[in-house]
Amino acid sequence: MLAKCAIFVDFDNVFTTLWELDREAALRFASEPGDWLQVLANTHVISDPRRWLVARCYLNPAGFARAPGDANERLYFSRFRPGLVRAGFEVIDCPAVSRGGKNAADIRMVVDALELLDHRTHFDEFVLASGDSDFTPLLQKLRAEDRRITIVSPGYLSAAYTSIADRIVGFEAITELLRADADLALGDVDKSGPSQGETEQEDSRAEFSSLIRTRYQEASAPLNLAALALDAARKCVDAKQSGWFGAGSFTAAVVALDLPNVQFSQHHMWDAERHQPPSADRTDESAGLPADVGLLARELDLPRIDRADWPKVFAVLAQYAKTHEFNLTEATRWCRDALAGEGVEVGRNSLAYVMRGAQFGGVRLDSELAPSPEAIGAAFRGAVLDRASSLGLSLGETAEEAIGNWLGVN
Repeated sequence: MLAKCAIFVDFDNVFTTLWELDREAALRFASEPGDWLQVLANTHVISDPRRWLVARCYLNPAGFARAPGDANERLYFSRFRPGLVRAGFEVIDCPAVSRGGKNAADIRMVVDALELLDHRTHFDEFVLASGDSDFTPLLQKLRAEDRRITIVSPGYLSAAYTSIADRIVGFEAITELLRADADLALGDVDKSGPSQGETEQEDSRAEFSSLIRTRYQEASAPLNLAALALDAARKCVDAKQSGWFGAGSFTAAVVALDLPNVQFSQHHMWDAERHQPPSADRTDESAGLPADVGLLARELDLPRIDRADWPKVFAVLAQYAKTHEFNLTEATRWCRDALAGEGVEVGRNSLAYVMRGAQFGGVRLDSELAPSPEAIGAAFRGAVLDRASSLGLSLGETAEEAIGNWLGVN
């Protein structure tokens, strides 16, 4: 049975965020919407595969991103309109309504979503592709109407925003969608019989299932998803390369195992009958975080990296930028392995968080001149403080100094 779904895409929001992080991924998102839309219909699902009954994309035709090279060269969003139409999207023009370039896409999306609540078709799920936290009241309304909610966003999301959604498709999952083999994700089967590669993948899938079930049954406390994913990727051949067996993400592959009494948060999974839910307070205490840093870590979902390891993280990011052509997905893998060689265990999601923060803070890791560790750390600190301010968190000089000390960038 297919879930009746509506998807609303804030094109400007998603594209510009991707453009800041991974320009190749941004172009795939804009140029091949039919491909990722088809894959998303069958991955990161809450229950049943999706049937897109409504697909709307809100776009400022005069909007643009600065193209590589000439600073005056512009990549206008209007060039992507034909591809979006071919993919089945109803493209809704949302020109800028202020001098700052802000358009009315968010208001139009809210109005359209609320109208669909009263539609004669009962929509099972609403998928919102945007990282704008202004949608929080809409999500609350959708949840009150007992509709499922999936958020697709490559950027940082507030805790209030993510806590309401049933499924979050973040940057890593989006890039997997954009790279995914559609036939694999849709589960097409060659009627002539399994090939050697298919047999090996089935063996890997069985090994994955056995590993996760064993770890889950033997766990005496909530399991860290990042650490478990790293272990599974090392022990199960082709798990990552196959897009987690077509599920699209590690968490989605675990969900498909239908483990008894399993519960998930953004970072953990646990047995609701055997384990206490993970406590942010206990995590902060065990990590030795100062009170101000602990508050910020909870509100912004900052990576729990030991104080002594932050300079090592910034240093390895600088080393990667200096010796490689930057690719965010490859960078997280390389940096994770390099840190592991120094005895520092940091998950790829945490590294991606830091890289995005540095770039949002004004230091690009793909610039012609590779940034220093100090520049990366300062940019990340600035992005953290900016996010805190945007969420209304009041931080004094003492708190800001504590955060700088924790990151080792004062």
